[in-house]
Amino acid sequence: MPAPMFMRGAAPWRNTLAYLESGKIIFRPIVRIFTLNYTLDKPDSDGLRRFIFWHLAQIQYKNPNVQCVQFKNTTPTPFVSFYLSRSSSDDTESEANSDNDYDIVHMDCYKKTSNEIHDSIRRVMGKSELQQRIDLELTARLENPANFGKDCAHYCMCLVYGQMSCPGRKVLPEHLRGKFTRYKIDELDEMRKKISDEEALKEYWKRPF
Repeated sequence: MPAPMFMRGAAPWRNTLAYLESGKIIFRPIVRIFTLNYTLDKPDSDGLRRFIFWHLAQIQYKNPNVQCVQFKNTTPTPFVSFYLSRSSSDDTESEANSDNDYDIVHMDCYKKTSNEIHDSIRRVMGKSELQQRIDLELTARLENPANFGKDCAHYCMCLVYGQMSCPGRKVLPEHLRGKFTRYKIDELDEMRKKISDEEALKEYWKRPF
């Protein structure tokens, strides 16, 4: 039986989801473009070539909004560059920025090993482990619909479509209030003679929030 398409080639486990998620380099929000310049035959670029082989796929997976570009045999020495946006906006659908809107940072990779390049990029342009944990917790709060309160998608459950409004803002019908069902049963019976529970509930939904 032939191997699946993504399990072919050199080191096919690089295409697995577990390997891609194990990447540790998550760029800061100001990083927009990441370029890699190296040669294909010179030993000076061996460390950067190995870095691309093992870690570039992880970087692309972990940073979907960052453009990664490779330049082969264009410069005699290997190096990587980061194009940092000067604007604070994170809107990826905005108009393309001009060259004056970027600050460029170059990092020399001459005769550096793959691990040295990885650690340097992570230390200089990557988020710290503390910031990654904070972002992960904040994202989990926003994406989980079961969470309510500050820094969540909804401050209160009553803001979700189809839920009852808060009783302090919109009074519930009497047959749904414990004060009448437990202690004021006689008054509730008198009210039910004037309007049924179904009609009272319909009137409730007609009232504005």
